[in-house]
Amino acid sequence: MLCVPTEVRPSKIHGLGVFLLKPVKKGALVWRFDSRVDRVYITPEIESLPKHVQDYLYTYSYWHEDTDVYVMNGDGARHINHADKPNLSSSGSTFGDLKAARNLAAGTEITVSYHKHCDFVRLTGRFT
Repeated sequence: MLCVPTEVRPSKIHGLGVFLLKPVKKGALVWRFDSRVDRVYITPEIESLPKHVQDYLYTYSYWHEDTDVYVMNGDGARHINHADKPNLSSSGSTFGDLKAARNLAAGTEITVSYHKHCDFVRLTGRFT
């Protein structure tokens, strides 16, 4: 769940991105897994759904190796894009808090390293 005010809009990085509506100070919590908003799926559950829904979930969720689940952000966080030098730091993959790596101005697109935050990318080097 995003913990700061944001909006989703077109991104220069890829498709849609998540942009801050207010400045965020270095170290501030930006995202945290919250089961009231975010959803967890197991593979058989996803595979029981229609193909177009499976495609959506595999595109916008990310796999957590230790628990073998897919996490689907229930808010705009599903549109956080990858950057080699992200402005959010993670305390761990998938379920780790995302905090501002530096002071961020309003209007900044927030980014993470998929290599750190997404186990599929970390293990395969592939984004899809």
